[in-house]
Amino acid sequence: MPDDLQGLQPELLRVEATYEGAEATITVAGELDVSTAGRFVACVRDALETHRRSITVDARALEFSDSSGLAALLRARGLAHDVGVAFRISSPSPKLRRLVEVSGTEDYLLPDE
Repeated sequence: MPDDLQGLQPELLRVEATYEGAEATITVAGELDVSTAGRFVACVRDALETHRRSITVDARALEFSDSSGLAALLRARGLAHDVGVAFRISSPSPKLRRLVEVSGTEDYLLPDE
C-alpha cells in the first residue's frame, strides 16, 4: 500500500496510558491481534519504566482479541511480575472474558473475577 494511503486506514487498536500516583492505567479499545499486539506490549514496557506499583488494563472497549492478543496480555503480565509490579485487567469485554475462559488463563489474567 502506498505511504500516502497508510493514514486512511482505520486505527485497529487505541492504546492510551495514564498515570496517577503509584498506578498506571492502560486503556485499550478496538482489536488486540497479531497486527497490534506489539504496540500494546510497548505501551506496557513504557509504563513499567515509570516505576509504578501497579498496572491496570481497562479492557471494556476491547472488541476483538485473537491468540496473539492473549499472548500479549500474558507477556505484559509476565513483564510486570518480573519487576514486582501488580498487573490486573479491569472490566474485560465479554469477548475477552470468553477468550480467557476458553484458554484456561483466568487465574493469570482475571484472578479477581
